[in-house]
Amino acid sequence: MQQKSQKKAELLDNEKPAAVVAPITTGYTVKISDYGWDQSDKFVKIYITLTGVHQVPTENVQVHFTESFIKCITIALISAV
Repeated sequence: MQQKSQKKAELLDNEKPAAVVAPITTGYTVKISDYGWDQSDKFVKIYITLTGVHQVPTENVQVHFTESFIKCITIALISAV
């Protein structure tokens, strides 16, 4: 009886997963043509609307910008576009 348990344990130790599958990720690039802004001598505020963004964790929203470019990345945003 002990031999059967030992063989079964050896089989489990030697088993490997058939395949490791990466999670499916889908990304979309959307040109934002509906926006607003407010500016002063020192600051510019940009306003955009992203449906469903309030349901996304703060750490999933990233904004990168330069003097002439703004890139907003929102991870796991599910929206009807």
